[in-house]
Amino acid sequence: MGNEETEQNKKKQTSQKDSNQALENLTSELETIRVGLKKGKTDTTTLKILFYTGLAVLLFGFIYTNQTLQRAQHRNLESHISLLQGQVNHTMLLLEKKLHKEILDLDTKLKGTSNTSLDDRIQNLNNALDQLEPQATSISILIERVKRTSSELSHLVEAENLDAEDLH
Repeated sequence: MGNEETEQNKKKQTSQKDSNQALENLTSELETIRVGLKKGKTDTTTLKILFYTGLAVLLFGFIYTNQTLQRAQHRNLESHISLLQGQVNHTMLLLEKKLHKEILDLDTKLKGTSNTSLDDRIQNLNNALDQLEPQATSISILIERVKRTSSELSHLVEAENLDAEDLH
């Protein structure tokens, strides 16, 4: 019986050693897993920081680029507006010169064919319009428009005649 007990004790000790060894292996594996989890959390946090930093840099770059493009488009638009204004002013000046030349040509032709000048004819037209008695308000409005236009034309011709005399 003593042998049996000794063998049982040896088996118990061996099983205890195996249990202790398994427990130590399990503990070391748990420690390895815990260290791995901590490292994973640290890596995840680092990746989040890098992601959000990259996202912020991209957002800032987008906003900066957008503002830069808007400023460039604004300057381009202003230059196009200036160019168009210059073209319109040039066209208006050419039309004004052409109209002035035509008025002077007509005035020269009219002076050559009759004794009355364009200014006198405009005055006669205004006098004739004053003598009309309009029968409708639309006619009176038209008469007033013709008077205003003829008076403006008369002032323009007088100014041009003065300028022409000053040049000669």
